[in-house]
Amino acid sequence: MTGYWRLLALSLRTAPAQILGWALAVSALVASSASTISDNYTEQADRAAYAATYVGTQSSAALQGRGYNLETLGGILANEMGYLTLIMLPLIGLHLAIRFTRSVEDTGRLDILTAGSVHRLAPAAAGLTAAALTAVLTFLLSAAALVTLDYPVAGSLRYAGGLGALMLAFTGIGALVAQCCRDARTSYVLAVACWMVSYLARAVVDARGVDLTWVNPESWLSEIHPFADRPPLWPWLAIAATAAVSFTAAGVVATRRDQGAGLIPPRPGPATAPSWMTKPLHLLIRLTRGSCLGWTIGGGLFAFSFGYLTKQISVLSALSGATRDDNIDAALSLFVQMNAVLAAAAAIQLTQWLATEETAGRVGYALASPVSRRRWWGASASLVTAWSVILLICMGVCTGLGLAAGLGDVGYLDDGLPATLAYTPAVLLLAVTAVTLQSVNPRTVSVMWLAVGWGIVVCLRADLLDLPEWARRLSPLHWVGAVPRDDWDRPAALVMALLALALAAAAVLAFQRRDLRAG
Repeated sequence: MTGYWRLLALSLRTAPAQILGWALAVSALVASSASTISDNYTEQADRAAYAATYVGTQSSAALQGRGYNLETLGGILANEMGYLTLIMLPLIGLHLAIRFTRSVEDTGRLDILTAGSVHRLAPAAAGLTAAALTAVLTFLLSAAALVTLDYPVAGSLRYAGGLGALMLAFTGIGALVAQCCRDARTSYVLAVACWMVSYLARAVVDARGVDLTWVNPESWLSEIHPFADRPPLWPWLAIAATAAVSFTAAGVVATRRDQGAGLIPPRPGPATAPSWMTKPLHLLIRLTRGSCLGWTIGGGLFAFSFGYLTKQISVLSALSGATRDDNIDAALSLFVQMNAVLAAAAAIQLTQWLATEETAGRVGYALASPVSRRRWWGASASLVTAWSVILLICMGVCTGLGLAAGLGDVGYLDDGLPATLAYTPAVLLLAVTAVTLQSVNPRTVSVMWLAVGWGIVVCLRADLLDLPEWARRLSPLHWVGAVPRDDWDRPAALVMALLALALAAAAVLAFQRRDLRAG
């Protein structure tokens, strides 16, 4: 395959942090969780008590998958890590597949690379090989960490292999999506939608205890039974078949489509723009309304589903003697924090897309007209912050609807919205920080995904990882408190609001004083 090795070397040279960073992050989380579990469950009686808490309840299966072999350290680790692995690994795989294929094509670099003697399939094959390396490194680093911590060698290899295999399966799905869509922006929307449907379907199957785990790739990580004496083989075959089919299909599409095109054709717009679109805010709304609508529908479905499953999830707290209201508040605190994380993620993605408008040179065309930089910046910042608040409201309402439907009590309709809106200052602070970075340098906005990732870690696994207070406070969501289980921290909310205003003022000055990246 002419050009494959040169393109692979180029991918490895231009994005080493992408390839190695995700593997290091996942393996570090695995190692720290394994160490904490070893310290907390030193006696077999402790592990038996842990297993007795879970067996037969299906209580937290909606969030972390089904637990097996919970009387062993490895089984406890696999069960507790389900919170993070079922969210992070698929998203990492999807992102890397799009990053190394369709995003490269969008930048125009592929036009230059393929001007030489390059096989038609070489760019996609080299990009996906680079993306798949992260899964391989995740397997190697995680297995080494578990063996070092004295976990069983065979079980450690199977569990680490399962992590890498799940990431690889979604890398293949991401590759197929990237080849079908016309640009990276559409690819990310479709890929995240696929993951969200997969995650919610698995959550319903696991929470209800339905015997359909063979249908969904996200269920296969638990079905591997990595620390069992006689683990089944079929999950490995299913993951291998999924990866093989998706990679092959992506290769077939890559060889048959035109460069810069996809199987899903773009819908042609009208030949002329209406007069109301001459204003910056109206133009930006028109450009982003599809993605904003997708986030709203997906976030609303996510919020409703977990609100509906509160009854099953809150059973776990009931075993510790807590009251029904305390159980629901504990589960609701977790769900509304995830609502806030999704709203912050939506704001960061919108900011990234607005930054792309500048690097593509289109902002330069707009500013060549009688539109000031301050007005353009104000329209961009207003759009990002307004959509994040709208998304919070929609998910808060949907959480309340899910609670009422799941618990069969309309009195819970009003519980979701106030708790979700309590995180508005934190979401606005993250959104304004992203806009500020975009105002200084459009290429730095992607750093904000670290804040989202850390927010998920603090929200879901801060106690398991035994994070110190200063580490938890690196996430603004933690400043608010676990609402409604805890009281809303009003001084912290006020500080975050003031910080957001200060950052906004600094961002305006920065955007007015620097040169555009293009145009």
